[in-house]
Amino acid sequence: MAALRLRRISRSFGSTRVLDGVDLDIRDGEFLTLVGPSGCGKTTLLRIIAGLDHAEEGQVEIDGALVDDLPPKQRDVAMVFQSYALYPYMTVAQNLALPLVMRQLSRLQRLPLIGPWWPGARARRREIDIAVEQVAESVGLGQMLHRRPAQLSGGQRQRVALGRAMVRRPKVFLMDEPLSNLDAKLRVDTRAEIADLHRRLGATFVYVTHDQVEAMTMSDRVALMMGGRILQLGTPQEIYDDPLDLRVAEFIGTPKINVLAAEVRERRVHVGGAVWPLRVAAEVGSKIDIAVRPEAWRLHAGTAALSATYGRHDGVVSASVRHLESLGSETLVHVTVPHQAEPMIARVEPSRARALRLTEPVTLAVDAALVLAFDAAGRRIGLEPDIPSEVKKRAGDGLAGHV
Repeated sequence: MAALRLRRISRSFGSTRVLDGVDLDIRDGEFLTLVGPSGCGKTTLLRIIAGLDHAEEGQVEIDGALVDDLPPKQRDVAMVFQSYALYPYMTVAQNLALPLVMRQLSRLQRLPLIGPWWPGARARRREIDIAVEQVAESVGLGQMLHRRPAQLSGGQRQRVALGRAMVRRPKVFLMDEPLSNLDAKLRVDTRAEIADLHRRLGATFVYVTHDQVEAMTMSDRVALMMGGRILQLGTPQEIYDDPLDLRVAEFIGTPKINVLAAEVRERRVHVGGAVWPLRVAAEVGSKIDIAVRPEAWRLHAGTAALSATYGRHDGVVSASVRHLESLGSETLVHVTVPHQAEPMIARVEPSRARALRLTEPVTLAVDAALVLAFDAAGRRIGLEPDIPSEVKKRAGDGLAGHV
């Protein structure tokens, strides 16, 4: 196990800046995921940690030691590639044993005919065989050691690649989109296997993916990258609940967060033709974006009288049903909202969606406390519910009675 420290890592390819001064501390035994769209620099950063690429600026520390001048084999890291990188003519056992064979046997001891008879070779090969059997059992490959990669499923091949990394007992595991070649069911199963493997080993994992579901379900912390920089670092729940940038809010979450264009007038937020009960720390007349998660909407059929249906602290919009997407345990309701370029999505229970019909009017409401706001540059800005003074007074009286 080992901690990693990256300081001001920069890398360019020609005139394209791929990494731009990345700073990152990865804790000992942590599962940290680098997530972001294709081309954001996450794989390049992983390759720099492994020593397969070099940083033009900055430093890489592993377990407190600088490793920038060390070749990959001396960094004590193991990398699992997207393509598995298995040798097709070798058995599972031979693929698993290869890292130990190359490290623990001399060149003469590795020769096909005379190598096994060279002094010390038999004892070392027995040790390697024991290590391979132990790792094979831990990843569920104990009965497949004599098979070749062509005789394995995609999930089994991925387990061989994981086992080959494990057998060396490295300080750090580096994984570059290891599940991207698997089908949907295998991806779910292997996600759970990798997370369980991390818990059993207690090793440091650095995992790269463009799939935010993998990042959210497996990680201790997530570093969301875009444009060669880390936009936000935190636990999956922190990044979901408290995004600091609109790009983070839009990338994390399925379906994507709803974004509504708004304007600040007299410090109040105007969304379309409606005034929402919010105050915002922005100049009067400025354009902002209001963001609402699909599960935060409360959806009602028709256009009921607002005073009878909604509280005084709800943001309300009128819409019409555009599409119904049934997922069994929930229904995604796509609606068209006047004055908004993109349709909105509300996540509702199937029982509430049964009465909805295409093109019919609906009303969406959201508690002001669940609303996020971003300025024109996409930076998070402060919001607070615009609570009427008489409500504040009643709340204060209630608290006074409990002192």
